[in-house]
Order: sequence, then structure tokens, then C-alpha cells
Amino acid sequence: MTGCGIGRPEAYGELELTSGSTIDDAIGPLWEGGGERALADVVDVEFDELMVFPETTPAGRVNEAAGTTLVNGKYYQSSTQLFLFRAGGAGVLAAMVSSDVFAHEVQNATFGPEVRIVAPGGKQLITLEG
Repeated sequence: MTGCGIGRPEAYGELELTSGSTIDDAIGPLWEGGGERALADVVDVEFDELMVFPETTPAGRVNEAAGTTLVNGKYYQSSTQLFLFRAGGAGVLAAMVSSDVFAHEVQNATFGPEVRIVAPGGKQLITLEG
């Protein structure tokens, strides 16, 4: 595992749900003060795609996107949003990120490797662009 538990798990080479605390830490100052930051500068993995899944996303959809069984049961059942970073069509990082600050349109969206966190500041909703 790399810093703060959001790198690709090394144990058995399998993808697993991890804390998105490093992403949350990057979001905090942007939420308050505004600005933008490349998500590639925040996470410790190379990726070519980011998929964002909200609570109640069917587990089959998440698992198919991840290329492995990541979610058991029928649905992703966390109050966090699942940021699934993919490279070559398979998941490389599955980070659970606080959903309280994101605009609704980031849910169920897919972004490329240039994705940026964009915040107006003043504790207004944040979006992802790119």
C-alpha cells in the first residue's frame, strides 16, 4: 500500500475498496477557498479513466467496470462516492470519497486522465472536469 491507503493493494495483486482520504484531503481546501487541481497529482496510480459511482449503484455494474469482484451484495452501499480509477480497462484504484461536496452531475460519469477537481470556493459544490 502506498501513502494513506489509496494506492493499489499489493497483497495478492487484487483490487479492493480503499479510503479516499488523500482525495478528501485535497478537496477540503478547494471546497473552502476555490481553485482546481488535477486528480492525477493527488492519487498514486497511473490511470486512463475515472468512473464515479454513487451509493445504490448495482454491484454488477461496479464489478464489471473494476474487472473483479469489488462489491458484494446487490448494490454499492456506502454513503461515499466510489472513484474507480482504471487503466487498460481494469480497475487500479477504488477510492471511497466523501460525497457531500460534489455536484450531482459527477455521479455515474466517466472522465479521462486529465480530470480536474474544480471548485468555486465558499463551500459551494465541487465538480469534476476533463
